[in-house]
Amino acid sequence: MRFRLLARHVVNDELLERGEIIGDLPGDKPIPPGYLATPFMEGLDDEGRRAVTESVLRVYGRHPGVPYNLPTNRPLLDDPPLIRPLDDNQPTPPAPTKAPFV
Repeated sequence: MRFRLLARHVVNDELLERGEIIGDLPGDKPIPPGYLATPFMEGLDDEGRRAVTESVLRVYGRHPGVPYNLPTNRPLLDDPPLIRPLDDNQPTPPAPTKAPFV
C-alpha cells in the first residue's frame, strides 16, 4: 500500500510535507501498523486507492449528493441521515453579539 500526501500529515510524531510518499517499498516513509488513510492522500496502487476511497466515504458520507443546492464534488451527507441521540453534545458556536446602537 502506497500513498502520496496531498496535505501535511503527522505520522509517528513526525511532520510529513505535501508530496511525500509513504508506503511499503524501499525509499518510502514506513506506514505505522493500523494507520488509516485520509481523504488528503492519493493512492498510488490498487490497495492505496481503495483505502483512500473508503476514507472519503467514512469522512464525507455514503452517498453523493448536493443538499440545499450546495456545490460539492464529493459525497457530503449520509442519505438517509444518521440517527443522532437527543443529547448529542456537539459544540455549537456562540451567537454573535452586537453592541446596541446609541
